Amino acid sequence: MKDFLSKYKNQHELFAYLSITIAVLLYGTTLTATKICLEYYSTPLLMTYRMLISAILFLPFIFTLYKNVRIDKKDIKLILLMILCEPCLYFIFETNALKYTTSGQAGVVSALEPVILVIAARIILKEKFVKIIYLGLFISIIGSIILSLSSDVSELAPNPLLGNFLELIAIILTDTCVITTKYLMDKYPPFFLAGIAVIGGAIFFPLLNITNNGSFYIVNNASIFLVLYLGILTVVAYALYNFAICTLSASKFSPFLFLLPVAAVFFGWFFLGETFNLKQFSACLLVFLGIYISQINDKKKLVKFVKRLPIPNHLIISSKK
Repeated sequence: MKDFLSKYKNQHELFAYLSITIAVLLYGTTLTATKICLEYYSTPLLMTYRMLISAILFLPFIFTLYKNVRIDKKDIKLILLMILCEPCLYFIFETNALKYTTSGQAGVVSALEPVILVIAARIILKEKFVKIIYLGLFISIIGSIILSLSSDVSELAPNPLLGNFLELIAIILTDTCVITTKYLMDKYPPFFLAGIAVIGGAIFFPLLNITNNGSFYIVNNASIFLVLYLGILTVVAYALYNFAICTLSASKFSPFLFLLPVAAVFFGWFFLGETFNLKQFSACLLVFLGIYISQINDKKKLVKFVKRLPIPNHLIISSKK
């Protein structure tokens, strides 16, 4: 059974670019919304409500549009891996990361996601591989380490080093999910896989919450609307994101993930008053420098770019060799 969106993927590549752009920008708002909600809800309870709302919205499609889709037994392990990585483990690490760091810093660390994703796609999915991406990855990781070490401890970020490390683990988990999902999309519609993932999360998190404390409560304030927003946005973002993954190669859609740290920093500043010190700003530039270098596939372009950097001439000459 063909998916309504995927059957038009060859004719609507532009829509795929628009989809990933909207999905990433919307997702940038979830970091801020999640950080606010964590003041009132535990991680398992917040994710329980978020996944249940999303699953309720997905179920009508699962029982109507995709009622004839059958899962091959040999794909069950991969599907379980996809669900385990995201939403289960991914949201555990991300929500706990936001307890210790700001949404803006978490967003900047997430800038490593496209670099790691391209490497994984080129190795596992056999997409065209350029070794210069290792240099970009190394520079971005150094920038993320500096970002974490230079973070100011505050009420919004009581332990930024731990928070940013947990966010990095979350990124690795989501990239594993993307690679697994992209492989499965040869057999199953992207929106169907998104629905299966959310339904899996709607089973996992209530059980986790019962194991944690067993209480289900609702705080009667504005956070109710944020929880509802997170649940609805999960459906929208997953649908747009999976369509982009189905339509575009990892090398094509991964650069749009660079918008996530920009969105996270902006919304964190706008809604929570989060700030960055000078060292963190410099670390951000280093992260983006690594990301940019990772996307340079032409050695001549790389040499021209290096020449523009404030590096001594003898180092530039040696780099040509």
